[in-house]
Amino acid sequence: MRVLDSGLGVSIQDRGRPGWRRFGVPIGGSMDPHAASCANRLLDNDPGAALIELLLQGSRLEMLQDAWIALCGAPIECSIPTWRAYPAQAGEVVSIKKCRSGMWSYLAVEGGFSAKPFFGSASFYGRGNLGTRLSAGSLLERNSSARFHLAAGVSGRVASWEDQRDYASPPRIRVWPGPQWNDFSPADRDTFLTAEWKISPQSDRVGYRLEGPRLPANPPEIVSEPVRLGSVQVPENGQPIITMRDGPTVGGYPKIALIDEEHDLPWVAQARPGETIRFQLIS
Repeated sequence: MRVLDSGLGVSIQDRGRPGWRRFGVPIGGSMDPHAASCANRLLDNDPGAALIELLLQGSRLEMLQDAWIALCGAPIECSIPTWRAYPAQAGEVVSIKKCRSGMWSYLAVEGGFSAKPFFGSASFYGRGNLGTRLSAGSLLERNSSARFHLAAGVSGRVASWEDQRDYASPPRIRVWPGPQWNDFSPADRDTFLTAEWKISPQSDRVGYRLEGPRLPANPPEIVSEPVRLGSVQVPENGQPIITMRDGPTVGGYPKIALIDEEHDLPWVAQARPGETIRFQLIS
């Protein structure tokens, strides 16, 4: 496969780099592991096989050989069907024309993509200069000679309706009380759980900034301590920041809450700037 146009963003991602945070290396990996796993599962790949992460729209990729592929994630207008295994032909161009909702899509190939691992992962981490940067002209190869085949008598494979999420209507995001939950007043804790929080345009793979009521903490700063994926930190301006896949491993801002990493953080990742989310405390 050849990258013809990287659009708004295209990179190699997998499950990331667990176990390296104590050395300052973020976990990285797919922003929406649910959609990424669905794409790999459609092709009988290992759930952690490397695939291509696509941001919004504009990407174009040319097939250089016949291969089964699968594209899952944000609802998009595309030159191939999504959420199903698809037999692409050499010379065919996969074109992401328009993204109707959500942020991230994932393109898997039978056997997974081949990319040099760094700290046990092929995921691209731009700020740390880890992984292979993709741009127009980049060539991608399959990781193995394994071939995908449909079972005899089966004409196609489609992801279940339960897996195909409606990213335009996210559920309330479940959270646990953070380590500094009690550093916020009862009124501010209630505001955090009842307010609608808008995703700021100043959001990326490092962190999603929220806009809404000011949440003052007492004290406003703490001694730096570990920050886990999905932490909701509150800096001095009182506007929360959600730690995402490429986020810092330590920080000195109070953490009012922790988002359920496996089930709820992918919903946050698919929220666009200007869209709103709401939180629900896990009892």
